Amino acid sequence: MQSISLTKAKIQTPRFRGGLIERGELEQRLGTALVRRRLVLLVAPAGYGKTAALSRQLQRLAPGCAVAWLTADEDDDLQRLLSHLIEALEPLDLPWRLAREAVLDLVVQGRLREAATALLNALDATDTAEGVIVLDDLHAVADPRVFEFLTELLEDLPQNWTLVIASRVEPPLALGRWRARREVAEFDETALSFSRKEVEDLWRHVTGEDDPEQADRLLARTQGWAAGLSLSLEAPKQSAATALKGPRHSRRHLFDYLASEVFERLPGEMQEFLLRCSVLPELTERRCEQISGSPHAARLLEDIERRRLFSSVLDSEELTLRLHDLFRDFLEERLRKAHPEEVPALLRRAAQGEADPLRRTLMYLRAGAWEEAEQCLTDVTASMLASDEGAQVIRIVEQFPTAMQASSPSLACARGLCAWSQYQYAKVRSEMAHAAAGFDASGRCDDAQRARAMQGLSMLFCGDMEEARRLSQAVRSRPMDLETETLSELLDFWYEGHHGPADGPGKHLAKVVDLLVQGGGSAALWFRCMARINKFINRPGVIAQIQRVIGGARAAAGEGHWPLQTYANLTEAWLLLWQGRMSELEAAFQRIEEDSQWLGQPAGLRIRLLTLRLMHQVACDHREAVRTTCGDIIEQASLLERSGELPLQHLSNAIRALAAIGDWPNVQRHLPALQADGGRENPNMRMIIRTVEAQLALHEGRTGEALAMLRELAATSAVVDTNSLDATVRTQLALAELADGSPPAAWRALAPLIERVAAGGNVGQVLLTGLPSLTQLALASWGSAAPEEGLAALHEWVETAKRFKADSNERPSDPTADHAGLSGRELEVLTLLAGGQSNKLIARSLDLSPHTVKRHVARILDRLDLASRMQAAAWYHTHVGMQKTGKGTGLTPEGF
Repeated sequence: MQSISLTKAKIQTPRFRGGLIERGELEQRLGTALVRRRLVLLVAPAGYGKTAALSRQLQRLAPGCAVAWLTADEDDDLQRLLSHLIEALEPLDLPWRLAREAVLDLVVQGRLREAATALLNALDATDTAEGVIVLDDLHAVADPRVFEFLTELLEDLPQNWTLVIASRVEPPLALGRWRARREVAEFDETALSFSRKEVEDLWRHVTGEDDPEQADRLLARTQGWAAGLSLSLEAPKQSAATALKGPRHSRRHLFDYLASEVFERLPGEMQEFLLRCSVLPELTERRCEQISGSPHAARLLEDIERRRLFSSVLDSEELTLRLHDLFRDFLEERLRKAHPEEVPALLRRAAQGEADPLRRTLMYLRAGAWEEAEQCLTDVTASMLASDEGAQVIRIVEQFPTAMQASSPSLACARGLCAWSQYQYAKVRSEMAHAAAGFDASGRCDDAQRARAMQGLSMLFCGDMEEARRLSQAVRSRPMDLETETLSELLDFWYEGHHGPADGPGKHLAKVVDLLVQGGGSAALWFRCMARINKFINRPGVIAQIQRVIGGARAAAGEGHWPLQTYANLTEAWLLLWQGRMSELEAAFQRIEEDSQWLGQPAGLRIRLLTLRLMHQVACDHREAVRTTCGDIIEQASLLERSGELPLQHLSNAIRALAAIGDWPNVQRHLPALQADGGRENPNMRMIIRTVEAQLALHEGRTGEALAMLRELAATSAVVDTNSLDATVRTQLALAELADGSPPAAWRALAPLIERVAAGGNVGQVLLTGLPSLTQLALASWGSAAPEEGLAALHEWVETAKRFKADSNERPSDPTADHAGLSGRELEVLTLLAGGQSNKLIARSLDLSPHTVKRHVARILDRLDLASRMQAAAWYHTHVGMQKTGKGTGLTPEGF
């Protein structure tokens, strides 16, 4: 049976079997504080019974009171602590509006206030009368951001929630205001110490004798210190009252006492068992047998529990014990003195049987087993990235020795893969170059090839196309595994998209999909392959391959990997735009916006969504919206520039949109930034710049200059077409030829575009040239130069744009209208939610993951404009449940 997981161990409230007596005054004060105060502090040195007091009192809270427990440890930084806290809150079905990974990304970005707000909003919307969050052993945490975060959390903590902190030292929180308002309840060592009556009760409970004199002597020597009382009462009766020599005890004194009066009085078999098993965070029969080699692990664990050897019991299918920190520290110190040569091997053995990748890696690191730790991380990086746990990968990397972090190609590769998921292409480039060189030096050719392929892609996205091409050719000159070949085909897709031939992107994208399907590509690899492939949507064969990519990506994502699902939705939305399916596109926008919010609106995704929305606004001739969105894109582009992604492509999209609606002052304002770059190695960017310059010349009456540029551009625009670039060149050339008095030449420029749209039905490319230009063409005096069917097509384009503009202005305002936009799956989730089922039960009923159910709940709340599960259930009973009884709004489940 697998040992209890790291997360489960950290978020379980410890249970103490036997040995606890009634402590009426303390329990009454603590019980009252847990439901009436904003913050409860238990601050006292080790061994004062903080954990036991909390554990006992939480069991006595009123039914329905929500409790989340988290035991901190020295490996916790804010990301890790918050990740486990979110897991501890999971049984409460908080209505999160951000994915856990998005909340953790806010922490990585230093946006602690926003991260705290996400948690506060979820707590506030939770359907519970009272709630308690316990952070035990917080003294173990060194990351100062934890306390910054907790300060933010306390500031706006909902009135029905209480934060409890148990620590050996007072946490560095700004408590003056809360103390002045009497919103803090504090329990120090005086409050936690046993009283005279409690010591007498404890003596009677342990010894079976009523001896006030002995109890008084014990109290005088321990001052009510719980650990001292326990240690004394574990000693032989004749020395129980005199064993400890004073009210304050150093760690050294305590360890000496543990050795002489507790440990050395245990049977030899038990001593050796405890020493070796002290390297385990939790003790189970299988794990202890594996570590100690003892076939009697089950009996020894039961004996430990029976003796109450400073342990608590965790809920699990098998007996699982956690040793008290003091006792574990003593045992580990004793182990290192008695058997120093065994410690690395024991830690290795513990790591080998550990299921949690983080704890397994840390165990290897503690053992000094650097290679095993590195391999462990390499093995799990892909799956962790597929689960959006890149921040956790980086935290593991940072646990390696500094010198190894700097030299290891595997760690550089892990950092590079994490950077790719954050669109940090400059960092990907440097990390993968480092990785490739290191892999080459160690003879790991396949790994070096994969790293170079990633390096090449990142070079391309940083604008260094020729260097990327040379690197790709070098990769192709050597043997390639499936992943490297896939990435190399992807690089060629991009290069030929920018340089030609016209059919190059379609052929390479087909090969990419073939390889992904053939090799069972991981979600992470699909994710790497699909970013921005819509750029060449108008090239021969690309649309069919994009449809294959969408299907394959969704299959690879399954019910998880939300970034991949979101990119699949975003790519499909581009197809809808291209095909002129605007009503479906509006629905897609809502879903993608919700996905973006759920993921924390990462800058790379946000700007791509803004670009798609901008193109839709151009197609529908919403000119003010275009100007606003262009401003948002330019602002977002500056954020991406810091991560190494070339911002000029986003700026060019904004400038092209402004030109399409005829906003020439803003075109003139922003065009110099593009001209300053000059397109460098990117011929597509040079064409965009020349196209806008030609449009501007035509607008300013410089017809001859515009004609010269546009005629030159039209010779190659179809070969390197991106989005609607060729359509823009041809419509502008037609307008220039008309201005020059040559309708036949104008029609020759326009005819290939009309034929292409008629053949493929993809009217979106034409609509992106802008309604002003299309209207001019439709109203022009063509004479006999244009055939009737061609003119009819022009007029149909204009009418289509006007119809889309009118339709998009009609927005349903009632959240119950149009079935609130809920999908069939979302209605299924809502039905079960309204029936009182938890996320876990809903997941089981619908064969989904709990994480997916959580995402569906967030979408339901967003679409219904509600805050909590209780409100959602009420909405269901009003708008759907009543329909089942023949009443209500007329909505039916079948209509959703």
